[in-house]
Amino acid sequence: MRPILVNVPSKLLFVLALVGALALFVRDLILRKRNPKAELSSTPLYLAGGAMAILGKLGNFSFGHPWNPVPIYSYGVMLGTSLVIGWFVAMKFAGEDQIDQQEAGTIYMWTAVWSIIGSRVLWFINALTDPTQNVSLIDLFKVWQGGLVAYGGMIGGFLASWYGCHKRKIPLLKWADVSAPSVVLGTGITRIGCFLFGCDYGARTDAPWAVRFPGPNTTLHGIISGGPNGSPAWQHHVHDLGLAHAAQWSYPIHPTQLYESLAGLFLFGLLLLIRRYRTFSGQVFLAWVLGYGILRPLIEHFRDDEDRGVYTFPFTESLKFSTSQYIGGISVILGLALLVALVRRYRRDPESLRLWETPTLATADAASAPDRSANRRRKRR
Repeated sequence: MRPILVNVPSKLLFVLALVGALALFVRDLILRKRNPKAELSSTPLYLAGGAMAILGKLGNFSFGHPWNPVPIYSYGVMLGTSLVIGWFVAMKFAGEDQIDQQEAGTIYMWTAVWSIIGSRVLWFINALTDPTQNVSLIDLFKVWQGGLVAYGGMIGGFLASWYGCHKRKIPLLKWADVSAPSVVLGTGITRIGCFLFGCDYGARTDAPWAVRFPGPNTTLHGIISGGPNGSPAWQHHVHDLGLAHAAQWSYPIHPTQLYESLAGLFLFGLLLLIRRYRTFSGQVFLAWVLGYGILRPLIEHFRDDEDRGVYTFPFTESLKFSTSQYIGGISVILGLALLVALVRRYRRDPESLRLWETPTLATADAASAPDRSANRRRKRR
């Protein structure tokens, strides 16, 4: 467990931000001198504002005392890494499927933004329904305190993708086959951040691969640290499962974060294989929907954290399911219905569902632009 990957000296960030702002401003002045019509960039202003924020927040507007460092959280690093790698994967597949990469990049960016928003909103809804958590509306915006639900991100990202494709006249199934591998790969990477942070932990087990998370201030070779309050699993075991306050480590538990990471990597490999041999658009997307919809509820069975939301099944008190199990089950049902509909359509008209063989509007316009230019030159002659 390593919630904070590294602490960056805030004075160093302050100096880098100021130097960067000055360098970019000088560059803009030089470009302006060469071309009076060139516009000044707002980036230097943002960097200078960031430097002032660091000076006020972490330095208390004084250089005479130590500044608090800037913590770089493991989960944030893994989330950012997944978004960057996912972007390259999506751009590669967008080129293969003849989607304009500039348009694809814009859709990907907004999909990522709304994925984070959706995952935060679903966490907040779960927290509101949990009597053990005292949350208010302001907590929804405290993203630095953690709290994201994967299925909320997938729903938010799907809605953003639908709007982006509709606006740009890109078939949604075509984009879905491009973006689905990025989603499952992002899941595999981000869950490593969950493991390092200690959230989304599993239930007690005697399995040989069980892990234990540290208590308050427990360290191991300076790498694993429980921090001042102990890991979330340790806190849960002390408060609810009878673990002694003096215990240095939690009970052995399932590493459910790694289970889901492996599931994401497995699905990523499966989706690449399906892309290679697909016969109609939507197969890659549906492999993700069905695969994750089956694997995620199974993994939920081994989880024991309190933030995932657990609800009683209607008409019975004995069956309880988490939010992700409900959504996973619904997604499998809807995915199977869509699969049947697409198979029937493909049998009637195979060419209408091989969408990757047809360029999107922007790509087609770019490809035909040289032809139009050549025709105009001929007419002038």
